[in-house]
Amino acid sequence: MGLFSLNYRNVPGQCVYAEGGLKFRADENMLRHYFAPILSYISLNELIGEATFWSLLPSTLAIWVFPIFLYFKGTFYALMATLILSNIMEILHQLFYSKIINYAIFILANNILALIVYFILAIILIHLNFFKEAIVLIVWGFFSISGLVEIIFFPIDLALVKFFGLPKSDQILRNIGWHYGRKLGLDPLQWKMYD
Repeated sequence: MGLFSLNYRNVPGQCVYAEGGLKFRADENMLRHYFAPILSYISLNELIGEATFWSLLPSTLAIWVFPIFLYFKGTFYALMATLILSNIMEILHQLFYSKIINYAIFILANNILALIVYFILAIILIHLNFFKEAIVLIVWGFFSISGLVEIIFFPIDLALVKFFGLPKSDQILRNIGWHYGRKLGLDPLQWKMYD
């Protein structure tokens, strides 16, 4: 079992739920059939785990860039820049995959770490008499860490489902599988979900 390996619950003939709740619309047998060319290299548990963490990239970016923009540029700029960057990343992370970036997500997607950092930053802002910024930081922290930030990606995700023909989680899983297929010198465009 690798670092990203996650357990999952299979609902035969319907779907797979990754530990934490992310849903993939194919069941275990279909996924094993589709990813068969690479499963001797990487396990299905690892593929599902990497997809689960990779799906957190836009929200993780929103959590960590907001305080930087808030401190250096102010509230309005922080909100606009964070929303724009995270929405751009919502599109891009469904088009490419980087395991190195996923290692960073593995660490930075930890909500306890984010809570500690936001708490320390709020204390620093209060100490510097930036009360308004401290309140904005706390509100953004709650919005982001609770997962409510995912709401801002909903319109983009609807459009991308039409474009890719797959929900976000499935597109990410396929993308990661294709990444490993290309690394092994395979042509993932030849893979078929059904016989």
